[in-house]
Amino acid sequence: MKNRIDHISDIKELLFKSPVRKCMENQYNIPFKDLVLENLNDVLDNIEILEGKIDNPLKIVIVGEVKSGKSSFINAFLSKEVSEVDVLEATSDIIEITYDKEEYDEIYEDIRRIGVDLEELKKINIVDTPGLKSITVKNEQKTLKYIQNADLILFLFDATHLGQDDIEEVLDLIVSYKKPLVGIINKCDLLESNKLEIEEYIKNEYGIYMDDFFMISSYLEYQDRISKNAEVGSTDLVISNYSELKENFLNLSKYIENVYYSCDETKLSSMSLSLEAIIHKEIINHHDYKKSISVLNDELIRYEKLLDNKFNYINSKINFEIENWVNEIFLVDELNNIKDNIENASVYINEKYINGIINKKKSELDNLFFEEWTECLKEINNEINEDINKHINNINYKKKLLDAPVFKFDDDKVDLNEMLATVGTGAILGATSGSIASIYAASIGSSSATLTIGSAMMSYCPPLLLAGTITGALAKLVYHKVKSNQKNKDILDDIDNFIQELQINIISELKEGYYNSSKDIVDTTQSIFKSSKSIFMNKYELQKLIDELELYIKQLKKYINN
Repeated sequence: MKNRIDHISDIKELLFKSPVRKCMENQYNIPFKDLVLENLNDVLDNIEILEGKIDNPLKIVIVGEVKSGKSSFINAFLSKEVSEVDVLEATSDIIEITYDKEEYDEIYEDIRRIGVDLEELKKINIVDTPGLKSITVKNEQKTLKYIQNADLILFLFDATHLGQDDIEEVLDLIVSYKKPLVGIINKCDLLESNKLEIEEYIKNEYGIYMDDFFMISSYLEYQDRISKNAEVGSTDLVISNYSELKENFLNLSKYIENVYYSCDETKLSSMSLSLEAIIHKEIINHHDYKKSISVLNDELIRYEKLLDNKFNYINSKINFEIENWVNEIFLVDELNNIKDNIENASVYINEKYINGIINKKKSELDNLFFEEWTECLKEINNEINEDINKHINNINYKKKLLDAPVFKFDDDKVDLNEMLATVGTGAILGATSGSIASIYAASIGSSSATLTIGSAMMSYCPPLLLAGTITGALAKLVYHKVKSNQKNKDILDDIDNFIQELQINIISELKEGYYNSSKDIVDTTQSIFKSSKSIFMNKYELQKLIDELELYIKQLKKYINN
């Protein structure tokens, strides 16, 4: 794009169409909402600032090491003593120097503002930031804001004290804002014969960051311009040939003068680069967000498939156990005893006895059912956590994920009944095996204590009371014959028919009961998984959001030069 700054209004309008911002505007519960909000607001704040800069003077920001001579440089450049020299590091402030016909010097909102009646300052503002090691928590954000909003940055090095560890970190930050950056090697009057080595070192170490370099002596230039007295202390090492440093300062002044005379063009270029950086950050924010929720969406779909597979497996296993017991074992011995001695019919063919053996078996099936589901859920969650951990380095919110507390699904203490006991209490149980991919804190609510393990078991697998079969017409007929001692060969046929009907109903009702219980467990664990990951959208809504993010990113890329 030839001049993207002309499209700043269009870009700003597009930012408000961000799918994530629209979801927040409509108060939708989307994953990572709180985590992404700050980044999105920063982008909007930055473009608002950029809009306000269109008619503002060019802003030059001075950055550098402590005692690198920033104040002397400003005074020398303006040929006027406007910034205090040799101020204690602890009292370092941000100083903003602007044009004003009525000169002033005041502190407002922890920033020292100086108005100077100089023609050069009509189109240029100068900001002197604290030395790198004197930046405090109090002024750090303001310093970064000035750097972020600068049109030109002058980075001062102390020629006698190079190689500080924090230099590259600061330069990396400045370069990320895509600002024109000039390196100034100050205090070169204190160098002896190693001037060329210093220059070579600076260029090798920091050349990739800088548009240009100048080796100067602000001190001597300051003395020359203001007091016309270039005397130095007896302990200072002064090179014999100052003319080269003076010429370098002159070239630097010309460089800045060129910026001054091409103020509008430079500012436009700087703003264009700043706008490009804003768009890049918007793309990165949304790309990382899309990547993050894509991982969650994929794992949600995978979780559902794994649960479905386990559901089919457990359903098949329980059905086999039911059919095998009912068809091969249920009342077989009792019926043989009756056939051997018909008097035994009264012992076995009664409602109490039959319900007793049915629910004894059902208790065994319940234990098997819950053991299978407990093991299956542990297997599923371990698989899911392994998958998420593979993707964790691709998720922008890694630190938040790592720091998030979790409810630990201890392998040795898992009890599905306890888990089910929390259902309906508003509690969220994060069944994630303590994985680092647990997104938000999950805990068991205090109200869960009011529900016992037994009540959970009763809720999901109540005792099987086959009243319809055991007290039906055929049952009543058989009971009547047994009780009234109508024990003849015909009653054996009635008992056979009764047991066959009973078998059919037991199989049907047990299968249906465990099937419904499994469905409840699947629905509950899916809800727990989604809640533990702060997913309040279904998979179709998530996929729609992912598709919208992809389209939005493509629209943003149209404003970036390839």
